Amino acid sequence: MTFEVKPYPEFAWSMSRQRKLGQCPRAYFYSYYLSWNGWLDDAPPESRRAYRLNKLTSLDALFGQQVDERARELEAAARGRKPLPPADVLEERTRESLRRAWKESQTRHAAFDDRPNKVVMLRSLYLDQDTQPETDRLNQKAGPSMAGLLAVSHWKRLRDCGDDGRIEIPAFASFQHDGLKVFAAPDLTYVHEGTLHVIDWKSGRQDDTNPMQVLLQMWWALATYPELEGLAVRGHLEYVTAGRTQAVEADQDFREQAAGTVREGVARMRALLSDPERNIPLPMDAFERRESGLCRTCNFFPICEQNGSLCAALVSSSSSRGGRSGSWASSRPRSRWNRRPPSRDRARRRRFLPSRASRGSCPTCCPTTTRTSPRCFA
Repeated sequence: MTFEVKPYPEFAWSMSRQRKLGQCPRAYFYSYYLSWNGWLDDAPPESRRAYRLNKLTSLDALFGQQVDERARELEAAARGRKPLPPADVLEERTRESLRRAWKESQTRHAAFDDRPNKVVMLRSLYLDQDTQPETDRLNQKAGPSMAGLLAVSHWKRLRDCGDDGRIEIPAFASFQHDGLKVFAAPDLTYVHEGTLHVIDWKSGRQDDTNPMQVLLQMWWALATYPELEGLAVRGHLEYVTAGRTQAVEADQDFREQAAGTVREGVARMRALLSDPERNIPLPMDAFERRESGLCRTCNFFPICEQNGSLCAALVSSSSSRGGRSGSWASSRPRSRWNRRPPSRDRARRRRFLPSRASRGSCPTCCPTTTRTSPRCFA
């Protein structure tokens, strides 16, 4: 099968894409258009750079993926009618996975520059930003999130079901609506006693668009599995860190409600296209750069730094706290061979998720503290 290089990406809709456009149209342009084909060896430098930055991730994002993974482990145990692993075991598995990602991000900058899609790279380490806010936040919510995940009601139902009522969810699950591909994959879906349950795990803050996201996931399930029509449908937003469940009810016209959200989002997206049929965007200047406090955590912060006084000011502020200076964006990101080694003070500022079981001093980074200290990242 011959690989075809397409000059422009396929136009599709998803809630995450609509949220990015709402937060900052310029970041939306960088993510969906400038970075396109940036993986090709002969791609323009600006596309390669945007593609590389687009592949950066955060501890919060990786933690959300780990919540999904722990949920799949609990589902397998419940369906197999095996004992569920305790919360501290789930927490340690999560911390160990995040420690591996942290180490990879520290040691594989050159490999990431060469093949960004093959290496896990944390934004805060790659851009030399202050890591304290992320690590403090993760240390605070790792334990409560695992306890909250373990406490949800779904495992009892799945234990009753066994292998019955299983709904397979493919990667990048989507359905067609008016000739448009709509991405809306739930985290877990199953049938129990004549009711279709659609679940979305949330490890972050509550968002007003989350209930609509679950309605779209219900639509996906019924569009993909027509035999489910006629069943009662219940949606669940599981805020595992807070230990709270928000029920999402599907009215008879829920598809029309969801379709209205899709139509509105598609209209806003296509208004920024010079050729909607081929998904060709307008020039970059047509995509507003919406400056806010979110700029500090945007993957494309280094690109915007070149074009705005506010972003330059934010870089200067970040630099005063130990981040990289404003001149960073004018040059290629530092690779493993030309990054300056961290000083002892900078190494001490870096945090990571310590093992709950570890005790004693940690000569790697902070000999005067214990491994249970949030200041320890080894």
